[in-house]
Parts: sequence; structure tokens; C-alpha cells
Amino acid sequence: MRADLTPADAEDLFIAAVDSLGLRAEPPPAGGDYGADVLISTPGGPAVAVEVKTMALVNTEAAHRLRNRAVHYPASSMQVVVAPRITSAARDVLNEAGLGWLDLRGHLRLVGPGIFVDTAVAGLLEPAPERRGVIGQVGVELAALLLMTPWKAWGVREAADALSRAPSTVSQAFSALRAAQLVTDELEPEGPELFWELARHWGSARADVASLPGPGRGRDNDVLRLGLDNVEKTTGWALSDTVAAAHYGAPVAIRSDYPLDFYVPDRSTLRRAVRLLGPALSFSQRAGQVRVAPVPAVCARRVDGNSEWPLAHPLFVALDLAQDPGRGREILQDWNPTGPGQRVW
Repeated sequence: MRADLTPADAEDLFIAAVDSLGLRAEPPPAGGDYGADVLISTPGGPAVAVEVKTMALVNTEAAHRLRNRAVHYPASSMQVVVAPRITSAARDVLNEAGLGWLDLRGHLRLVGPGIFVDTAVAGLLEPAPERRGVIGQVGVELAALLLMTPWKAWGVREAADALSRAPSTVSQAFSALRAAQLVTDELEPEGPELFWELARHWGSARADVASLPGPGRGRDNDVLRLGLDNVEKTTGWALSDTVAAAHYGAPVAIRSDYPLDFYVPDRSTLRRAVRLLGPALSFSQRAGQVRVAPVPAVCARRVDGNSEWPLAHPLFVALDLAQDPGRGREILQDWNPTGPGQRVW
């Protein structure tokens, strides 16, 4: 059930909750002047008129407002508020004021002439649609982690520690992957399916630059956070896409002056790179491209390969190639990477 309940929704849900207790509740007959939204029949007594209000959330402040308004209602009627959530403190305020309430999570309280109810009822909130697939940033990070180590069975807490994320959030991301059959019941990745689903979500801010960083630029290189020392233990720039694929032995032919594509740790580094290296005036004049790493592991788990530049892990290089539905996917079809990791596409 949505948070923005209509008055008609609230009345229908209230009637359903009352009926579930064996009492009879119904809208007042048409044409009558009952001054009520719902009538509750009581054994051997007159029907109780109920005025139903609805809110998205009843907190203490809202409960006090309802209490202040209640003094203007006739004593012969019952006032009830229906909400997806009524806080514990708000319930106390409503109870003290003699007001009824229905928390759609599963509790009904009624106080009126000849009637008193304070009991749990079946929850009336519709379950949220099941989330499936790679969901949100944590889903992207988790999918990348699983594909980098496809031989390993990750537990929720272990994965949460590796990603520096809350276990509850990682658990939800695992559930969404499992619901889409992208991981097994043991939380192991379903290789190609998970890879191609992650590829659909792979992308980040990027900019073409007119020049590239190089040795001997001391302070500028420090500002750019290149991370050229102790590559596999530090965070810094990572060469990716076509040139990196060639270094890993992918079947791709490129010129020696082919533009380089780098991942950088964050947006601030991207902005500094454009400022110091200059924006490319056209695509054909670009010396390279800098992109913000879609997940921290891209720049934190680099490979010190046979290259002037640290390389992105083969998984991330493959995800870049997968963005080209023609040439890139053709390269992937025939590429079994050397180095860390294993083929998961």
C-alpha cells in the first residue's frame, strides 16, 4: 500500500481490519445524515459512527494535532486515524486522548461508546515489489566483487567488510541478485549472466583531455593522484578499455598512438585532470579520456603489468569492452585474459 492513502483507501482498510475481528463495519447507507465515514454494529446496541482520518505517518507532532482537533467532534462518534506507520510515542498520545488508530503494519485500537478494541491484526500493507538484479551503487559494487573472485563463496558480513558497506544493505543487494537468479543460493555468481547484467549498469562521468600526465611533473602528478608507486597496494589511475585489453593479450590491433582511457578515483580528480591536462577540443584531437571509477575497486585493485601505466583488473577492462555491442563484444568472445581473475563473460 502506498504512503499517500486516499480517504476511500483508508476507509476500506479500516473496514477490512474491523471485519477481521468478527465485528461488522460498513459505509453508512446512502442518503442518510450520519456524520460518519463508517458504521460499526455492536451487539445489542446502536451502531457506532466512526470518522476516519488518514496520514502517511503519524508521529508525536501529528498525534498532538489530532488530539487538539478531537475536542470539536461529538462525543457520540469515534475518531480513528489510519496510517502506514504510527510511532510508539504517537500511539501513547492518541491513547491518552481516547482516539482510535489503525497502524497498517498490524495493530488496531478502538475506543468508543460500547466498544473497546486493542489488538494485533493482519498487516494491511502491500509488500513492496521484489527488487531484482543489480540494484543501486551497492549492487554494482557487490556484483563487481563477486565477479573478481568467482571461485569464492562470499558471506554477507565478509562482503560488507570488503566493500565498507552496512551488512543490511549488502544483504538486500544479495537478495536482489538471488531473486534475478544472478547468484546461486550459496551466493556464488552465475558467471556470464551476472557479468552482462553488471555491464548494463557500468558507466560513469568522463572527459576527453588534450594531453596526458608524464614523468617529471612533480606537483601536478601529486595533485592528480596517479599512484605510480607500489601500484598494487595503493589507489591511483588505472589504464583500461582497448589499450589495457591489448596488454592482457586480447585479440585487438591498435596503433602506437591510440588514445589511452584511464579510470581515476573520484570526481575531484577528474576535474583536476581536465584543468591541468586541458580539455580536448574535438574527439579526434584527444590524447586520452579520464573516467570516474564506477566502483572503488577499479582504482584500488590495480595490476602492475608489463605496461608504462598500472592496469585496471581484467574484469573492468572487459566491462568497458562490453559497452561496444559490435567490436567490443567481438573482442570479448575470443579473449581469455592473462593475469589476475578469470573469464566470467
